[in-house]
Amino acid sequence: MRNEVSYYPEIQRFIEAQLKSNFKASSNRDLHVFWGIGELKANLQRIIAEHPLECACADNFSKRVPPLNLDIFALITDGQKFELLILEVKLVKSAGLSAWSQLVGYCLVSGAKYGLLLNIDNGGSPRLVQMLQTEQHISHIQELVDGGVREHLLGFMQWDSLTQNFEYSNLGVIKSLSDLSNRLVSEFTPPSGDGG
Repeated sequence: MRNEVSYYPEIQRFIEAQLKSNFKASSNRDLHVFWGIGELKANLQRIIAEHPLECACADNFSKRVPPLNLDIFALITDGQKFELLILEVKLVKSAGLSAWSQLVGYCLVSGAKYGLLLNIDNGGSPRLVQMLQTEQHISHIQELVDGGVREHLLGFMQWDSLTQNFEYSNLGVIKSLSDLSNRLVSEFTPPSGDGG
């Protein structure tokens, strides 16, 4: 019987391949995706030390972020800007509100803009599904930080271990990996007129 951690490599490979190819197709530039499992602060600092050219833009963030024990996270960067994606991975009959709350908490504490709740081979509880369909503010969270607005955009997906692919549930504000890629492209692409 496999445990959830045994699924991490295939999930990471799939997400990384999708994000990179979508980003390349949309913006004709390379996207770097660096993974960490477990403690956020130490892993971020390790990633930055191993890839100083690509990840220097996340250096200040890595000094400020509190130690936080996560399932998986990705530092996504084009070398100029970065975003943090947190994955909360479950292997349960139905992922419920407690799993969603955990993801929300991790995003709020870390400042991560993107979060995905992934359940392996199963969906969400009826209550969670209903809430994600009707209460947009629980997947598109805005908080005031230092006089500015910080956004957290979350989604719920099901990982199919047989096909090694996502089944999109259309739950949350992040509907699919191409949706996530499009958001990254619009964030990381300089506005036209500044020399590219």
